[in-house]
Formats: sequence, structure tokens, C-alpha cells
Amino acid sequence: MKTSEGKMITDTCPDAGEIAEVGEGFLDGTFPSDRYHHREHLIMMVYLLVKYPTRDWRADLPDLIRRYNVAAGGVNDETRGYHHTITMAFVAIVEAIVFRGERGDCVASCRAVLASPAARQDVLLRFWSRELLFSKEARQDWVAPDLRAFDVDAVAASATM
Repeated sequence: MKTSEGKMITDTCPDAGEIAEVGEGFLDGTFPSDRYHHREHLIMMVYLLVKYPTRDWRADLPDLIRRYNVAAGGVNDETRGYHHTITMAFVAIVEAIVFRGERGDCVASCRAVLASPAARQDVLLRFWSRELLFSKEARQDWVAPDLRAFDVDAVAASATM
């Protein structure tokens, strides 16, 4: 998706206000679902990691995403809504990028994440085949990649802070 200026959406870096709007809107279920795309998922994850650094997001995020989906009028079933493998993979990537930089700086962390391979929705297809990644099993539980080992550090290392 492109902005009116022709920039890729992930090229536009949010300010602190937008980051908080996305993060808090996700948490309270009020962020508009028609504005909640890949970029906003990444911003939300940065916000949560920076604002609540001691929370176990691998444990807490699945239920929060399911709750948000329902609040936004969506569903969580075998083909729609929460996807466990994708969520856990992106948590690992975003966490690695955030923890490499200034942990308390949401704006710098968002810039780094949005400038990284994580901003590409297809980044996980380097590791998983499309068939496996979008399977019912991968949606419900963690499924190891079938193409090559999931190298979080290599993906995160290409981010610039």
C-alpha cells in the first residue's frame, strides 16, 4: 500500500503520538480495524515491548490479539484471526530489534523495525513454505519452519537504529 506521496506505508515513521494511539488502541480494543495493517501490528509490538518491558508477551499477546479481533468485529477460527506461528515469529524479530537499540525509545525502535525486513509481510516466507505457514496447524500452534532455520538474529541484525 502506498501513501498519496507514493511512499510505501512502512516507510512512514510514526511519531510518539501515533505509536501510543496504536498501542493503547490495541490494548483497549478501540483502534480502528480498517487502519490496523502490518505496519500497525509492528508499531503495536514495539509499543508493548518498550512500555511494558517485563511482561511476557509470548504468553500474553495471543489472548490480547484474540480479544482485539473480536472487539473489532472479527473472529478467531481455523482460517481467520489469530495466527500463532506468525505472531510468535514477529514477536521474536521485533523483540530482537528493540533490544539491540535504545530500549526506552519507541520512535527510534519503530524506525528500526519499519526499516528492517520485518516490514515486509513476506519475510517469513524465507523460512516457511506458504503452504506450511498458512496451514491450520501453524495458525493454532507454533510450527517450525520447513525451508531453513528461523534466524531471528540475522533478520534483526539488518535493522538500523
